[in-house]
Amino acid sequence: MPSRIYERDTDLLFLRLLRNCPEVAATLAELATTRRPAGAPEVKGQVRHPTGTGSIDIVVRFRGGPVLLIENKIDAAYSITREGHGQPQRYQRSAAAFRESGAEAYSVLLAPISYLSGSRLADLFDARIAYENLRDLMEGKDRTLLEAAILQAEAPYEPVANAEAGEFFAATRQLIAGHFPDLVMKHDPNHSGVRPDASRTVYFDVPRTLRLHADVPRPRMSLQCWDSAARSASVKIMLPDRAALSEQLLVPQSLSDIGAICALPAARSES
Repeated sequence: MPSRIYERDTDLLFLRLLRNCPEVAATLAELATTRRPAGAPEVKGQVRHPTGTGSIDIVVRFRGGPVLLIENKIDAAYSITREGHGQPQRYQRSAAAFRESGAEAYSVLLAPISYLSGSRLADLFDARIAYENLRDLMEGKDRTLLEAAILQAEAPYEPVANAEAGEFFAATRQLIAGHFPDLVMKHDPNHSGVRPDASRTVYFDVPRTLRLHADVPRPRMSLQCWDSAARSASVKIMLPDRAALSEQLLVPQSLSDIGAICALPAARSES
C-alpha cells in the first residue's frame, strides 16, 4: 500500500467496481436518488464538462434512469479554472445542461465523511455520498485502499470571503492592466474572486511577464502588499536552488538606487 493515496487511485477503484459490480453501482445510485435502478450502467471516467473547462471524474448512466456526475475527493481543495469558475459550480451547470437535454441528472460529491462534513460547499452538489457507505461492499485490497483513503482524508481549504480584500485585488488587477500592461497577474485562486482576510500578496504570471532564459531557473514573482516584518510593500523575484550564489552577485546600480536588496537567501535556501 503506498504511503499516500491519491484521488486517481480511488478514481480507478470506483471505475472498476462500478463497471464490474452491479451491487456497488446500484447502491451508489440509490444513495444519490433514493431509489434503486435496475441493470448495469454505462460508466466513463474523465468526461469533459459540457458547459466549460475541466472534467467530470466519473459519469454513471443507467438506461432509462439517472445520470450521476461524480466528483471524487479525499483531501484536495476544489479546483478553479483560469476564468474563475469553481468546481462545485461547474458540476451545478453541467447537471443543469444534462437536465435540459432530457436526462435525469444529479451532481454527486463522493468523499470520506470528514471531507463532506468539513466542506461548506458540499451542499452545492445534489447528493453527497461517503466512502464509508460503500466500505462494506468491498473486500481485500479494495477495502484496504478505501480505508487508507478514509484515514488520510481532510476537510478542504475553503476561504471565508473578505469583501474589502476582494475589492482591493480587483482594483489592483485593474490598475496593473491599465498602467503596467507588461505585468500579468495570475488568475484569482478562488471562485468569483473570493479573497480571505490574510490575502495580501499579488502573484504574477512569470512566463507572460519576464523574459525566460534556458540556463536560469524559472523565477517566482510577487508583490507583497503588506508584511508585518517590513516597513513597506516589496516586490520579490525568487530563483529556486540558487542560494549558494547569493554572496557572489553584485547589485546593479539601478536596483541600489531604488533601495532594492539583491540575492538575499530565502527560507530553506530556495532562492
